[in-house]
Amino acid sequence: MEDDNKDGTQPQMSRLVFNALARYWEWAYEKGEPLPGADASRLFPRYWYSQGGRLPLRRWEELPEPEGTWRAWKSPGLLPEAWVDFQNARYRGLRHEEGVVIGTRLWVGEALQMWHRNQREGGSHLPADDQLLIRLAVGMRQNIAIRDALIVSSVSIDPIDQETLLRFAAEPSCPSNAVTMGRLLTEAFDEPKAVPRIGCLRASAKMLDRMIELVPVSYRSNIAACLAYLLWWGDDERTDIFARIALRLDPTCTLAGIVIDALDNGTKPQWCSL
Repeated sequence: MEDDNKDGTQPQMSRLVFNALARYWEWAYEKGEPLPGADASRLFPRYWYSQGGRLPLRRWEELPEPEGTWRAWKSPGLLPEAWVDFQNARYRGLRHEEGVVIGTRLWVGEALQMWHRNQREGGSHLPADDQLLIRLAVGMRQNIAIRDALIVSSVSIDPIDQETLLRFAAEPSCPSNAVTMGRLLTEAFDEPKAVPRIGCLRASAKMLDRMIELVPVSYRSNIAACLAYLLWWGDDERTDIFARIALRLDPTCTLAGIVIDALDNGTKPQWCSL
C-alpha cells in the first residue's frame, strides 16, 4: 500500500514543482530579480563585460588540467539543475507544439538579438542577460544548429545580420542556409587577410564562458567545444584545455574532436600564418 501511495504521489509532486517553476520564471523575468535558486551575492541577471586585453576568460593558470581533479568543471553550475532542466523541457515543448523551425525561432529569437548586439558592439560596455544565455545553452544541447550559428557569426569576415543568424539556427537544413554557412566558414578560413574581428570574438567568448558558469555539468560539453573552436580560430593557447574538457564531458562531442585533431596536425586558419 505504501508503494502505491508513492507511485501516485510522485507525478502529482512533479506537476506541482513544474507549475511552481513556471510561475517563478514569469515573475523573475518580469521583475528582473535574480534567477530562481541562485545566490544573489554571486549571480546577477545582467552583468558587464571587462574592457581591453585578451579574450576575457579565466587565466591559463586558473584552468584545471583535464587529467587532474578539474574541480571547477565538475562542480555544480550557479543555477539549480532542476531549473535548467525545466528550461530544457520548455524548449522541447515548443519544438513539439510549434515545429522545430518556429519553436526554435520563439525560443532563441530574443537571445540571438542580444548575442548579435554584443558582437556588433564588441561586448565592451553592453550587458548580457543570464536568462537569455540560458536559452542559448539549453538550445544548443537539443539543436546543434544553434551552436553552429553562434560559431559562424563569430568568425565570418563580415558581420552577418540578425535575421540571417536566426535562419542559421532555426533552418539549417534549408539548402540556401547550408550553402551560405559553408561559404562564410570557407572564406574566413582560407583568406590570409581575414584577421578575426577581435571585439566580436571577445564578446562571443565571454558569453560562452558565462554560460559554462551558469549551467550544470551535463549542459557544458557543447558550450566548451564551441568556446574551444573560437579560441582555436583566435590562435589562443587555451584552446587545448577547453577542447579536452569538452571531450571529457562528452566523449562523442564531434566538434571537440575536430579541434583537437586540428591542433595535433598544426592546422590553423590562414590568417595565423601572417
